Amino acid sequence: MTINLKQKEYCFVLDCNNKKLSPTPINNAWYLIRKQRAILICKYPMIIQLKKEIKDNEKDKSKFICGIDDGSKYVGIAIVQKCKSKNKVIFKGIIELRQDVKHLMETRRNYRRHRRQYKRYRPARFNNRASSKRKGRISPTIKQKKQSILRVINQLNKWCNIHKIILEDVKIDIRALQEGKKLYKWQYQKSNRLDENLRIATLMRDNYTCQECNKKDCKLEVHHIVPRRLKGSDSIDNLITLCEDCHDKTEGKEKLFIDKYQNKINGKNIRFDYATHVMQGKNYLRQELGKIVELELTNGGETANKRIDWGIEKSHSNDAIVICGKWCNKKEYKIKEWLIRPMRRQSKNKVKELNGFKHRDLIKYVKKNGESYIGYITAMYLINKEVNIVTMNKKTLKRYGINRCKLIWRFNKIYWF
Repeated sequence: MTINLKQKEYCFVLDCNNKKLSPTPINNAWYLIRKQRAILICKYPMIIQLKKEIKDNEKDKSKFICGIDDGSKYVGIAIVQKCKSKNKVIFKGIIELRQDVKHLMETRRNYRRHRRQYKRYRPARFNNRASSKRKGRISPTIKQKKQSILRVINQLNKWCNIHKIILEDVKIDIRALQEGKKLYKWQYQKSNRLDENLRIATLMRDNYTCQECNKKDCKLEVHHIVPRRLKGSDSIDNLITLCEDCHDKTEGKEKLFIDKYQNKINGKNIRFDYATHVMQGKNYLRQELGKIVELELTNGGETANKRIDWGIEKSHSNDAIVICGKWCNKKEYKIKEWLIRPMRRQSKNKVKELNGFKHRDLIKYVKKNGESYIGYITAMYLINKEVNIVTMNKKTLKRYGINRCKLIWRFNKIYWF
């Protein structure tokens, strides 16, 4: 027999002097608004401000612990209130990190190169990128992910008095991930290929023979089974030896040969970029979180064991709850889960406002047949009064009439769904 538990939702509370108070259930918050004892500050997530001052001796003395399950694409975050009688989860969500920064930087680099080479000639310079060579530098694609987490934490800390942050310390064994099993200590000292040069190691493994036509006395090339543009890894398990003619046949048709070539060498394509992104930026994240409040580290093994012992479903947000520590009521983790999308700070919109709507407004669009979409505005067109909308599931709707749009809420830099 399964019981459907209604998801709870809590509201952050401030007093008239912007002092942070203990969150309250959302129904109680609307009651205070109806009785004109509080005003609505924000709807997503809900924040109210009382019309009276709360003295320090009247404030709740319970502590708030924030748990973070770090990742490269999704980050789980949760806040647990440590009460005297029981502990309760007041907030949980998943931060969806941006994955388009590399593409945008490559586009900007191409424009810069075109300008320098064709519009005006400038002699080539070398060693003029001092900022990219400084010690301890983090690449922008990784740093922006960690800064997105910090932006969300700083925003939550304005609404709730976070006492401590517990971060899951990420330790990913790249070699064990590649081999598919945990290795002994002596196995780490032994190379997993015949030569340190990756190309020569692939040729030696394939006995200097084209794996497509079995030619030997010809020019041999090493082919990425899953191409680099499709996030193929630079590992020997994703490389195969082909002659020049067979290699030319696969150009632009790599997807058709992936299964065939991987079965031939018993290879596999493992994405290491997610793991390396988390590992490379973790020290920067630790330092910055430590500047906000007290920071404590835990490990993934302890989180997994607790989650299994307590019978909690695996997800990024639930792992963040487990990281915060044990609570009394098992039903407490069944609260509303927020999807958080930190947006880029600079907006390139040319049209500032159209029929009362602004760029990035959360709206509801209703078609003539009654079908509706909820999303945010990404572009506006003055001539035909149309907008582009990105829905919750990242579907792009282009050139939709603005007259059928209804404003839900006006966000500022971070989307809370």
